[in-house]
Amino acid sequence: MLRFRSEPIRLVQTFLKMVPLVTGYVSEIQTLSLKLKGFAEKDIPTACLKVMIEQRAEFRPGAGIPELYDASLSLESDLPFFKKVIWKWRKTLYVWISMSLFVMELLFALVCCRPLVIPRTRSRDRPPSNSPGSG
Repeated sequence: MLRFRSEPIRLVQTFLKMVPLVTGYVSEIQTLSLKLKGFAEKDIPTACLKVMIEQRAEFRPGAGIPELYDASLSLESDLPFFKKVIWKWRKTLYVWISMSLFVMELLFALVCCRPLVIPRTRSRDRPPSNSPGSG
């Protein structure tokens, strides 16, 4: 929740900080950080968010809405499960994919280019050996 300052306190602070405010050394910025637990992206990424600013309860309708001059929104969400697994194991996946591609290329080279990689040995014509029973 943004810090609330009553009207008299805000006027006194603005008067005391008038010179630094005008020169730009100080600014009246309030930052609101929200942690949305369990918000994870789905298959379709989040493209739009709706932020509603409501009036405070003690004011009549139309009054008491905070004055905003500039606003920005930064959304940080968790990745879907499959993308989170890939992100956390990216180095391991890289090593395994590289090794499997190397093995596939090696098998392809051995199967398709076998005569070039492993040359055939020529068989020599040997005379028939003498058997002990012949004579």
